[in-house]
Amino acid sequence: MSGRLVNALGAAAATAEAFSDTATLRHMLRFEAALAHAVAGAGLIPKKYAPVIERACDPALYDPAALAEVARRNLTLTVAVVRALTAEVRKRDAKAAAYVHWGATSQDVLDTAMVLQLGEAMPPVVKSLRGIVTAFAALARRHRATPMMGRTLLQPATPLALGQKIAGWASDIDRATRRLAASFAETQILQFGGASGSLSALGKKAGPVMKALARRLDLALPPAPWFAQRVRVAALAQDMALTVGALGKAARDIALMMQLELSEMAEPSGPGRGSSSTMPHKRNPVGAGLVLTAASRAPQLAATIVAAMPQEHERALGGWQAEWPSLAALTEALGSAVEGMAEVASGLTIDVARLKANLDATEGTVLAERATFLLAERMGKQKAGALVEKALAQGGSFVEALGQFQAELGDEAALLGYSPQFVDRLLVDLKRR
Repeated sequence: MSGRLVNALGAAAATAEAFSDTATLRHMLRFEAALAHAVAGAGLIPKKYAPVIERACDPALYDPAALAEVARRNLTLTVAVVRALTAEVRKRDAKAAAYVHWGATSQDVLDTAMVLQLGEAMPPVVKSLRGIVTAFAALARRHRATPMMGRTLLQPATPLALGQKIAGWASDIDRATRRLAASFAETQILQFGGASGSLSALGKKAGPVMKALARRLDLALPPAPWFAQRVRVAALAQDMALTVGALGKAARDIALMMQLELSEMAEPSGPGRGSSSTMPHKRNPVGAGLVLTAASRAPQLAATIVAAMPQEHERALGGWQAEWPSLAALTEALGSAVEGMAEVASGLTIDVARLKANLDATEGTVLAERATFLLAERMGKQKAGALVEKALAQGGSFVEALGQFQAELGDEAALLGYSPQFVDRLLVDLKRR
């Protein structure tokens, strides 16, 4: 298992903590404690033993390394944890030990623990994503009519408002965030079906126990166990990957616009931030780099979870077991991307003079499309195109070579076209959400 140093660029501390050994044990044992009280409340076990079991559900009492070794011999961590918990309860009350894990199965514990871990990790991530959208929206509003050179296929294209580019980032991140929040909410449900999904061990008390268990864990109660129905988990995985991708789009643009040759944007600076081990002049795009690191990993992690969906019969062999570590890594990657972009979005600086200089450096050639349509109104598009091609071939200033429409081609409002209005439309749409 990789340590924190290996995974330093792959996981933010907060989301990584939700899937730490301590957190994993805490949530598994939380299930066992809640189960003990639920079955005791239904009269299936003596009530006096539930508090004894709960006191033994302290993650500090258990050795994760030893549990992991046992788990590999049983294909489930639950067996290892339940055995260790039973032994710990026996130290306190030998009779109480007989009532540990009453009526549940391994997957009940692990799926519910996974759900609880997501419940710990995801709300701060979603909140930060909304903060990123807000920061980008404010920046887009500020640069509603700031001209910049558009780029298509990595080459100079027609000008547009910088605000449209930034509002586009905000719009897609917001769209991904809304999908993510919805799919996350669908995962916040109890898994409880017993051996194969019938809860037959609980007899007529199955209903009350389910309700009590869900209430104690603050989870919704689904219509039935979802042992081999994994659409909820796969949908969340896909939306995590989409969110990382939306952040990655912004990160890619920012990293490109930070290159010295452009120098149109800059991430926030600070002592040692973005420094090189050997080149003192470097100011590397750290936040964008963290996002792009996550964007390289997220699609494959999500694909693993989707690929695991065709699961055998009532409970799966291999597919289900592949989900938990993949989902943990994906959540950590998402958390890393969000943390990286949150710092960038709130401190991104724009060099307006440099935007203008880069636009001017094209010597007006990026105005060729507009010139063609202005000429076409007089002489038709074919003749206009030939005249523009001739002016471009002369080199130097395109406007001077064309010899006409100097005022029209110098009109900044006309230069931006509908771009500022697109900014307005995107921002109104964001506000409506």
